[in-house]
Amino acid sequence: VSPSPPSSSSSSSSQPSPSSITRPNNSPNPWEVHKFGGASLADASLYKTVGDLLIRESRGRVLPSPSADDSPTTTTTASGPIPTMAVVSARAGMTDQLVRVVDSALQDMTQAERELDLALSGQLSILRSLASPSIADPIAARMEKDAKDILSVVQSLRMIRSVPPSVMEVVTGFGEIWSAQTLYAYLKEGGVRVAWLDARDVLIVKSE
Repeated sequence: VSPSPPSSSSSSSSQPSPSSITRPNNSPNPWEVHKFGGASLADASLYKTVGDLLIRESRGRVLPSPSADDSPTTTTTASGPIPTMAVVSARAGMTDQLVRVVDSALQDMTQAERELDLALSGQLSILRSLASPSIADPIAARMEKDAKDILSVVQSLRMIRSVPPSVMEVVTGFGEIWSAQTLYAYLKEGGVRVAWLDARDVLIVKSE
């Protein structure tokens, strides 16, 4: 979540400076990062609560400041807009649902598909209640493609009769991705200047 950028002068350097990263768009304040667990995102109303909190935080705060003559009277000053970031977990229960998809695939792909449909439909229901079709439909299409990718991943499990940790991590990781896109949709619906980032694009963990 980012406030509208103030006017800024051009820079002769093509490389971003440290301050442009920590204080984007010449913001008077550095990034603030919030983390929300699954219990905070259990249903549509809680996504709204989280989104509204992020909006309030991004607008800045009114801070007390001591008076110039050191008297007990205090004045107030605005902090200015605050670039605000959120890291979100999968919605409550989603990770368990995706684990059941993987476990079911060892014995019965039909059951695995039912478990996946249940997980996906729950997320889509929340998404569509938070955003209009113009915003929700493209995100829903991506989620449905993700679901097809999940089925492709788990179909081989019956042959190897085991679940590699990497497979479980890939499948359950979609819960966080869907959750982030759902929160993004709510903020976008409200006209907030916002973007969402898939952490898989920037964070790479190498096993030794």
